[in-house]
Parts: sequence; structure tokens; C-alpha cells
Amino acid sequence: MRIIAGDIGGTKTLLRCLEESEIVLEQRFESGSFKTFALLLTEFFHRCRSPVDAACFAVAGPVLEGHGEVTNLGWSIDAGALAKAFDIREIALINDFYAVALGVPLLGAADVVPLHPGKRRLREPIAILGAGTGLGEAVVIWSGEEWNVVASEGGHADFAPQDELQTELLLALLERYGHVSWERVCSGMGLENIYAFLTDKMADPASIAALAQSGDAMGLKTFEIFVDIYGAEAGNMALRVLARGGVYLSGGIAAKNIPFFTDGRFVEAFLRKGRFTEMLREMPIDLITDETVGLRGAAEMARRVVSLKRAQWD
Repeated sequence: MRIIAGDIGGTKTLLRCLEESEIVLEQRFESGSFKTFALLLTEFFHRCRSPVDAACFAVAGPVLEGHGEVTNLGWSIDAGALAKAFDIREIALINDFYAVALGVPLLGAADVVPLHPGKRRLREPIAILGAGTGLGEAVVIWSGEEWNVVASEGGHADFAPQDELQTELLLALLERYGHVSWERVCSGMGLENIYAFLTDKMADPASIAALAQSGDAMGLKTFEIFVDIYGAEAGNMALRVLARGGVYLSGGIAAKNIPFFTDGRFVEAFLRKGRFTEMLREMPIDLITDETVGLRGAAEMARRVVSLKRAQWD
């Protein structure tokens, strides 16, 4: 079985060709260098020997009925058109965070940084949160035969402040936005909003991270608030789904700023749930460092598509 898996983002696109479980070819592309995804795939496809049984592409944007839009790039991707153009029997399009969630059960010890050991319970629900451009949330549950993803838009639920300073932040953002979700304070946009609240200045997430890493007082304070908020919402999600299988953090903010998450602050905020602190203490927390987790999830989906079709043919 030969499959192609892809993780398509506004900045970069990762493609992987696999023969059974062996990686035949993997390549990274700068997404903005191509007018369409079809042109990018053409460059890769010539190097991945045909025939290809199936493909799955994880898209950083909405996906509906085999059609996806890459939000920050303007690409429009249609599964049927790609299947015809590249002579691939089956192509699936899924949201990029769905792919991350599907890839989480495939991770090993070398792919994560443990934040809290807990006591992992096999085949119990797993919660995944990813603070990046936005705030993604998903749950992975065991069906009796395989892991399945329950998608969520929990990042757009109402933000709940944890202390007086966060309450002041909420009030300031309410005046600006009208509705303040967790994503407004726990994402790249969240870092910008927190920094602006503290300093009345604008800065992008990379600049704020650089300030914090250099020891700048306001940069550090921004990250302290951000990590507190991230930990609190992770604890909320863990309670909602009883994530005894573990809680995983994905996304570039945590992966690129690991020291701010390993000093105990995140875990302290995660556990701050009153009578349910001891329940949360048993739930492991890991920070994902493998940037190909979405590719793993896309490859798993492609395999499932092939298996389903073969079962139908039989």
C-alpha cells in the first residue's frame, strides 16, 4: 500500500510518501512559493513513484464535503479534482488539528516533553490543546477497535479569568471585542492581546517571545499570564472529558518556548481546581515537540480510507 500524507499550512507544507509503514520520501515546501496546492503536489508527486492507493491532506482551514480552504493562503483544495488530476483512487481532506489529534496516540517518548507524570490509563480519553495561530481543542477516544477524534471548537468558549489581573484583562478585551473567548488570550493573538494590555504597545508573538527569553520584564509577565491561562483551560478540558489517557499540548508557542512550560507554572494552573485537584493530579501532561504529528495523523487517515475501501470491495 502506497499513500501520501500532507500537512498543509499557510507558511509551510509537509508531504510524506509511505510504502506500508516505511517512509519513502518526505519534503518540506514553503507554501507561499506556489500559486496552488496542485502545483506544489505536482513537484512532490513526480518523486513519489505511482501508483498511489490513497492520500490524506490536513488543511489549516475549514473542510466540508471534500473541499478545503487554506485560511491564511487563499488556496482552495478539492479532493475529487486532485484524485482525478493525479490518478489517486481515494483522497481525504481533514482539518489540520483533527490530524494532530489522530496522530497523538502514535507518538513515542522521544516526541514529547513530559510536564507532569500522572498515572496514564490506557484507552481512556485523551485531551489535546494547541495554541498557535488560534486555539485548537480535540478529544481522542477508544472505540474498541481504534482511536477516533471528537472535534471541538472549545477554543471559542467564554474565557474565565482566574485572578484580579486576568479580570482586568477580560474587561479590557470585552470593550474591544464584545465577546472574549479562550482563543483571544491563549494563542498567538492572545500573546499580542496580553502584551498590549500590559504595555499599551503592539508586538507580534515572535517578538514577545524574544523579549521574554532575553529577560525583559513585560515579555516575561506576558508569558506568565499566558501560561497561567493555558494551564487553566487545559485543566478545564481535562475535567470535561476525564482525560485519564493524558493531556497533550501541541502548537508552535509551547514547542518553541519550552522553558516557560517546564518550570511548574503551567502544571500549577492546571491543578488549581479546588476539590478536583487530586483527580487532575493523576492525569499526565505532555508537550509535543514532533512537528510531524499532523503528518502522522494524515497518514493514519489515508490508511483507514484504504482499509475501508478494501472491506467494501471484499
